[in-house]
Amino acid sequence: MHSGSGTLQLRDKMGVGRHGRIAAGFIACAMGFGGGGSPSPAAEMLVQLAFVAALLAWLWWAGPEDRKISRPLLYLGLAILALPLLQLVPLPPTLWQALPGRELQVASLSLIGAEGSWRPLTVSPSLTLAAFLVLVPAVGTMWAVSTLSRKDRRFLLLVIALVGLGGAFLGAVQLVGGPEAFRLYEKSHRGWLTAFHANRNAAADVLLIASLALGAWFASHRDEVRRKRISPMIVIAQIVFLVAVLLTGSRAGIALLLVALVFHWLMLRGEEASRRGKALIAGAGLLAGALLSLPFVLGGGGRLAGVAARFDATSDARIPLWTDTLAAIDSFGWAGSGLGSFTKAFLPHESLEHLVPAFPNRAHNDYLEFVLEAGLLAPVLLIVAAIVLFALARRAWRVSPSEHCAQLFAIGTLAIVALHSIVDYPLRNMAIACLAACAAGLLAPSPGGSKGRERRDSKA
Repeated sequence: MHSGSGTLQLRDKMGVGRHGRIAAGFIACAMGFGGGGSPSPAAEMLVQLAFVAALLAWLWWAGPEDRKISRPLLYLGLAILALPLLQLVPLPPTLWQALPGRELQVASLSLIGAEGSWRPLTVSPSLTLAAFLVLVPAVGTMWAVSTLSRKDRRFLLLVIALVGLGGAFLGAVQLVGGPEAFRLYEKSHRGWLTAFHANRNAAADVLLIASLALGAWFASHRDEVRRKRISPMIVIAQIVFLVAVLLTGSRAGIALLLVALVFHWLMLRGEEASRRGKALIAGAGLLAGALLSLPFVLGGGGRLAGVAARFDATSDARIPLWTDTLAAIDSFGWAGSGLGSFTKAFLPHESLEHLVPAFPNRAHNDYLEFVLEAGLLAPVLLIVAAIVLFALARRAWRVSPSEHCAQLFAIGTLAIVALHSIVDYPLRNMAIACLAACAAGLLAPSPGGSKGRERRDSKA
């Protein structure tokens, strides 16, 4: 039954295999329930349980013909998972007490006579363990997607787009119903479109990624007749995404619309793209410019004017937050404080002049937060990941020309996440982490995707 004999038995009428449906189902679950962040551990646990179920189903239908995980992604994933595990290894007192930034921990433990106990590198083992459990589904998603066929990948793009549209319509209901209507999480940005998320910035990122997924799915459609038939619906859907991103009120999300438009244009600029497809980008660009300029021109009230007012950065608290985070980084030095331990590590370094009633749970710069938590290993891992993904993207573009649209979606998604991480923390959201992992997996050539190139190379 699960030996994999008879590939046709494992595929539906669309040519989508069971593994493709399992991956798409988990991504849909992560997008729907992974938007609460660390303040909503119950929702994150639901996504983690869904991952376990997906993994068991994946292994049940595994067959001898299944493609192996891309080796660069395999090693990258293992390195990511190894980081929090290394930080959880108990160390003798002479070692952990010598680590930078442990003075307060030593003083606190000495009050109960436990300063001589073995302790891990992380200052909060429970938070680092929770960070590890969040990383597992993301890494597993990256590995799984890298093994999918071209048709499975197109189906995955369609599912991402449809769930994103569902979030946009949920956001519309939220705005119509009032500040408390249809909010999935107790701690949430009221008065703005948040869709399946607690944070409007995360909602904007997912809407942008879903828009790219829809564009990639449409641009890779080979049936020109059907492409022309569905192009009006695609235009309407992309306008829905555009307006929804504006209504999140996320400044970075709105700015990243330009990045998304660039990748849409790249997807549709080839000779195989229809005129209607190219008109989609032109129309969306004009509409984006009109909507963005409207509140500035009118200068009055209304929701769009409220969006424009958010671009006044004079009262932005990020810069003092970054200053205090740099002080914490200087204290913990090369060792770091442990993944997920930002709140514990930041508290002693929050300056009195920047003190506010609401304690910040993130640095609002994921690079600074990662350096604080991982120390010297943070830039090393970031550089290695960048090199691996760049090398994969370059090779995939060369050997898999039939998957250029999916590759552009992947690069665009990673670019949006990387740029937004400068002023926020998108990868701390399980939905976005799994989408970014999906994008990384799409950079590995699909089974058979490079056959045409290999044949040409052999003839040469």
